[in-house]
Amino acid sequence: MRFLIDENLPFGIVEHLLSLEHDVLDIAKSNLRGSSDKVLWSKAAEEKRIIITRDLHYPIFGLKPAPFGVILIRVPMNFKASQITNIFRESIKSIKFDELKNKVAVISPGRIRISPLP
Repeated sequence: MRFLIDENLPFGIVEHLLSLEHDVLDIAKSNLRGSSDKVLWSKAAEEKRIIITRDLHYPIFGLKPAPFGVILIRVPMNFKASQITNIFRESIKSIKFDELKNKVAVISPGRIRISPLP
């Protein structure tokens, strides 16, 4: 699968997805660092990527085309990078990425909700 990792996430998520041999665009280490949500949304849509973020402004309602899907990680602000990475690693064990087409998955400690993109 192809992923776009927002710069608000720990590098451990990038490392984990790369270890699983996924195609990963790490915004924190790209020339898109600091870009608007709309630019990242469009980039993910153009490249058929799943956006992974903590940013509550995703999904962007009504902006078409949409990316392949969105994974929104909802954890308390005081969570450490290692905690966020561990929650992500555990949660994705039960997510089939190819089934995220046109969907948003919300990951929080001990819970995953998947619903259609608006």
